[in-house]
Amino acid sequence: MKKKIQCQWPGLKVSGETNHRAAGSIMAAFALLGLPLGSAVADTSGVSHQVTISNDWSSGYCAALTVTNNNSAAVSGWQIDMDVDGTISSLWNAGWTQDGDVVHVTGSGQYETLKAGESTSQIGFCVNRSSGSDNSGGSSSDDNSSGSSSSGGLAVNGDVEDGLTNWSSTSGDVKRTTQDSHHGAASVLISNRSASWHGITFQPETLSSGKKYDVSVWVKLAPGESDTTLILTGKRTDDSDTSTTNEYTRITTATVSDYEWTELKGTYSQSGTPFQHFIIESDSDSVSYYADDFTVEAAGDADGSGSSTSGDTNKFVGNITTSGSVRSDFSSYWNQITPENEGKWGSVEKTRDVYNWSGIDAVYQYAKSHHIPFKQHTFVWGSQYPSWITSLSASEQAAEIEEWIQDFCTRYPDVDIIDVVNEATPGHAPASFAKSAFGDDWIIKSFKLARKYCPKATLVLNDYNVLSWHTDKFIEMAKPAVQAGVVDAIGLQAHGLEDISTSTLKTNLEKVAALGLPIYISEYDVAETDDQTQLDVFKAQFPLFYNSDAVAGITLWGYVDGKTWRDGTGLIYDDGTQRPAMKWLMNYLGK
Repeated sequence: MKKKIQCQWPGLKVSGETNHRAAGSIMAAFALLGLPLGSAVADTSGVSHQVTISNDWSSGYCAALTVTNNNSAAVSGWQIDMDVDGTISSLWNAGWTQDGDVVHVTGSGQYETLKAGESTSQIGFCVNRSSGSDNSGGSSSDDNSSGSSSSGGLAVNGDVEDGLTNWSSTSGDVKRTTQDSHHGAASVLISNRSASWHGITFQPETLSSGKKYDVSVWVKLAPGESDTTLILTGKRTDDSDTSTTNEYTRITTATVSDYEWTELKGTYSQSGTPFQHFIIESDSDSVSYYADDFTVEAAGDADGSGSSTSGDTNKFVGNITTSGSVRSDFSSYWNQITPENEGKWGSVEKTRDVYNWSGIDAVYQYAKSHHIPFKQHTFVWGSQYPSWITSLSASEQAAEIEEWIQDFCTRYPDVDIIDVVNEATPGHAPASFAKSAFGDDWIIKSFKLARKYCPKATLVLNDYNVLSWHTDKFIEMAKPAVQAGVVDAIGLQAHGLEDISTSTLKTNLEKVAALGLPIYISEYDVAETDDQTQLDVFKAQFPLFYNSDAVAGITLWGYVDGKTWRDGTGLIYDDGTQRPAMKWLMNYLGK
């Protein structure tokens, strides 16, 4: 769909027929230059705003919003209007409503009143791009002009504009509805489900054996449904072996809500018996949900396996050592390793200038021999450091910190990832000895030392409670080092999230993503002794992390029952028997 767009700027005018994405690119370019978006709409008198995009990907972006009171007196109840390229998925530390492409932002909380000359520093937002829809609520004569989707590739009527052609269900009631849609006039709604395998089906045109296909569908829960996981599966016709279910290929999963549309997207490889249909299903037996805009595009030759795992296959899912050792079954489950305690400074140099590298040596060699990433945990932390460091002078402390980092990097030159500074948020466990050594910019100086001696490693700023309660405190702490360009990635410990809703996790993850750096979920576990409860939490939370464009990798913090940091987080028993959450996780990862 096209819309009339006119943008005015001092010395620049763009006017005419252009597509929505192009207009968004223009606005994004303005923002990247530090220029305010939405200048054509009047803000509160004397109040200006500036949008700076910090993280931009194909389907969305996150940005910081700086609002400034240029008046000589305080202003309460201010409002600014800004243009966005899509739909707001979250906006924090201010009130907001959206009308088409225009978002109305109002002062609230700490920013309800702006003092004379004051600028905000903690307002930000994330946007889901609308993939060509204009968000204006209008229609165009060239939109939906035929019963088939012009952009769906092999998915005829993927946009549900021609009744239920090619749509059906494995069981449950399916109907075409105009109550909600991702794009166009209608979508498919399934209700009255009573089993997890009851789902919406879609029949594309013929899929050829030995080929792979990019598959996408947009989904949303019916009003009032609680967030849950939806699954996109490819189904071949049944073969002669009734003892297996290898006709089913899980393509991808995602946590879905009733307040926004979510894309299920992945790659399917066809081989074996002829293709039957795609299924949109859920582990929740009774949830009702919508589907719209199904697309299937040829993507080249398959690898012959006929299977596909969900999410990004380059995204590692790792774990830690078990009681100081690497179990023989480690590589069967995990493709990244972190020493739990062996790499902490207090473990390596308990006595000054007397090193015990044996623990790290074993883990490092295991990683290199198995060709998986090795992550060092950690360089500078206000816990488990050698006690002798606190009795030294500031200059001696600085020299010892540098020596520790230099000696590590000399011994392990091919370390992949390093938690350089751990738990530095005020009130957590900041390293007071490092502040004594380097002053207030001790975080930046620690990262500079790590870069000097480990130039090839990804350098991480790691902390806890960021996904639950201390998101803004962490961001405030992290910004100086991030803006100094010394941090490569953010590490988010993920303990204690059992009672945190997926919507809260998603919002806080997006806030951190707005810093513009990749995120590692660095210490994930689910402390539930009840098998079903642990399974339910994994199903709800893990896909949220795994399918996030912002997340580069996930490390679980232990997996053997009775040998993990937190009770109840074990996923297998010592004899190798798997708990239900582990069985689900391995199936989800295609192992």
